[in-house]
Amino acid sequence: MNKLFLVLVPCIALSVCAIAAPVISVSDPIYDFGSTNEGIAVAHTFVIENAGNAVLEIAGVRASCGCTTTTLETYAIAPGESVDLDVLVNTASFSGTISKTITIASNDPATPSLSLRVTGQVLAISPHQIPVSDAQYDLYVLVDLRTPEEYDAHHLFGAVNIPAESLSEQLANLPQGTMTILYDSNFGSEAVAAARIDDGFYSTYALVGGLNEWVTQYGMKYVTHPAEPYELPARVSYEIGDQTPAYYMPANDLDFLFYPFIDVRTAEEYAAGHILGAVNIPYAQLAEKMDTIPRTAPLIVYDQTGTYGDAAALLLINSGFSNVHSLFGGLNEWILQFGTGYNSLPTSR
Repeated sequence: MNKLFLVLVPCIALSVCAIAAPVISVSDPIYDFGSTNEGIAVAHTFVIENAGNAVLEIAGVRASCGCTTTTLETYAIAPGESVDLDVLVNTASFSGTISKTITIASNDPATPSLSLRVTGQVLAISPHQIPVSDAQYDLYVLVDLRTPEEYDAHHLFGAVNIPAESLSEQLANLPQGTMTILYDSNFGSEAVAAARIDDGFYSTYALVGGLNEWVTQYGMKYVTHPAEPYELPARVSYEIGDQTPAYYMPANDLDFLFYPFIDVRTAEEYAAGHILGAVNIPYAQLAEKMDTIPRTAPLIVYDQTGTYGDAAALLLINSGFSNVHSLFGGLNEWILQFGTGYNSLPTSR
């Protein structure tokens, strides 16, 4: 009898150990979004559940190219509990059928690697439309360091006015990951010093020669229509000296990069939040204010959802503007993909 008991105890213990295990489960591991247009980000939430009777430990989540996931609230899921996995698939540069895979590694002995899938059809957009992820590559911040009075008299189209003495206070309102170009009147010490800001700003430049040098080389190209003629002072010679040339941007480089955004929503909507540097020209006023828009500059126009942005782009194209794109999906799509990477600092009027 004792021998039988001794044999049964290890067997029971082994059975308990075999039963006590985590089991990873996702009720719908394949999400078919149907069809959407190129550039629209497809959002979906997978629910990861522990159907076992031991703690499920998530070792990692890996997504294929063009797909991103959010951080899980917890990587240790108790038996019977679940956690949401938010997935965002950027359809820019894709066409036809796409399939994106998310791989979850866990301590489930039966399924140590679980694959989830997002699939669907990506449809082409019109030639005058641009996905927000492509437009984001063209975004830069042009900062005018002069006084508000100087700024109001003349400034580069789309420039944000932050007087040099206020720059340190406004750094929190500037996106760190976006190219920032600063200028004053004459490539003075203010612009040079400002271009050396670090605090996470790794792509900041001072415009060589400032606004005066720009006007010397290009006249009033991309300069807001002045109330009075621009009085150009005597040309100044600039000595680079031992300064780091990487901090400097010649005028011809800015001319190549120039790609302003135009917000065609109402003034009230614009004031509530907009892409930094965007110029506000409400759609209802666009026809009468066309002469304030530089015809030779490539332009990106947007509204909240893309409807009026589309109409504005077509209106400009039909009026002789040759390089205009509407932001596909509007500001809503921009926020979905990039968060609230916009604010309501004053911009050119």
